Amino acid sequence: MEDKSRKDKNAELPEKAYELLSWAGKGTDVTVRDDQYEFPWLLDSVKLCRKKGARFRLIDSGKLDRFQLEWLGEAGADLYTSDEARAEASELERVNRACQKGGAFVAYFHHGSLESEEESSSISFFDLKDMGRSGIYFYMSNREMKREISKLNELAHACRKGGSWLVYYLHGLLENSLEDLARNETWIHISDQIFQEPEDPALVLDKLKSVVSAGAKLILHVEKGLDLSLLRDFIKTQAIVLFESSLFDYRSPFRALERKMRKRKLDFRAYYLYPTFLP
Repeated sequence: MEDKSRKDKNAELPEKAYELLSWAGKGTDVTVRDDQYEFPWLLDSVKLCRKKGARFRLIDSGKLDRFQLEWLGEAGADLYTSDEARAEASELERVNRACQKGGAFVAYFHHGSLESEEESSSISFFDLKDMGRSGIYFYMSNREMKREISKLNELAHACRKGGSWLVYYLHGLLENSLEDLARNETWIHISDQIFQEPEDPALVLDKLKSVVSAGAKLILHVEKGLDLSLLRDFIKTQAIVLFESSLFDYRSPFRALERKMRKRKLDFRAYYLYPTFLP
C-alpha cells in the first residue's frame, strides 16, 4: 500500500509541473512557492514566463539553496523572502546580484527587531543597511512591533543609496516624524482608519499632505469609507488610493474616484506580493 501511494504521488508530479509551464506560457504574472515544484520545473517556467513578457514571483520558504536561487534570479525570477526564511545577509546580497542580472529583484520582509545586533538568530541592523545599499527592496510593518522612525530612516537612506526602496506599512496613529522618512522617498501604506482617530480629520489630511510634499509615496487603503470631500482632497496630493470594491455599489459617487485611481499605475515593487493586503 505504501509503495502504491508513493507511485501515485510521483505520477502527479509531471501533471502539476506541466500545469505550471502552462501558466508561465500565458503571458501573465505567475506566483508560486519554492516548495511546490522541483527546481528544474521552476527554472524552465521562469524562462518561459519572462520570454512571454510577464513576471515570475517566487515565494521563498528556505527550501532552495543559494546556488539554485541564483540560477532562478539570473533567469528573471523575482524573489520574495524574509528573515523568517533566510537570515544570512551575504547570501541574500549574492542572490540579489543574480536577480539584477536577470532583470529581477529581491523583496525582503523584515519581521524582527531592528535592535538585533545581540541576537545571533537575526540579521544585524548593520547588515540590513548593507543589504539596502546592495539594492534589496525592504518591507516592514509596525502591526506587531513598534518601529523607531530614526532606524527606519537609516534603512530607507541605505536603500535609496542602493537604488531600491523601503516600503513601510503604518498601523495606528500618524507619526510626527514621517517627513524625515519621506525625504528618502519611502513608500508608506496607511488605511482610512487613520482618519478615525481623535484628531480632526482635516489636521490629519494636512499632515499627510506634508509627508507627500517631503517626498513620500503614499498609498491609502480605503477599507471602511471616508467623507467624499476629504477623499477628493487627498487624491489631489497625487497619492495612490486603493479601494475595497465591496464598499460601494455601482451608483455610489465613490465609483468615479475609484475609476480615476485605476489610471494611476502602482509599481509592483511598492507592495509585498499583493497591493491590497496590509501586513
